[in-house]
Amino acid sequence: MEGLALIGIIILVICILKADKPYNEKGLVLQQEQKQAAELNIICPHCQTKGSVTTRQIKKKVGISGGKATAGVLTCGLSLFAVGLSKKDRVTEAHCNNCGSTWYF
Repeated sequence: MEGLALIGIIILVICILKADKPYNEKGLVLQQEQKQAAELNIICPHCQTKGSVTTRQIKKKVGISGGKATAGVLTCGLSLFAVGLSKKDRVTEAHCNNCGSTWYF
């Protein structure tokens, strides 16, 4: 019975790992082509050139998290050593290959 339970757990883990992938290779290629087509229409706000801007998704520190500040007060500041105070959000970073400027939106 123990061996059967172990095999069941292994099969369950494999199914979860395979189902976690949001797209296949064709979907990945389509997403990259759509991103490149969208980047061709972005105009740099600094040098006004079209088609020389590349974008990517990043996590950027944007401010102080209220939950982390509250936890810091409740733990007398001990939790701040582990997690810090800053909050990170997903933003899009754009970079112009013509003038070298970088901005976020």
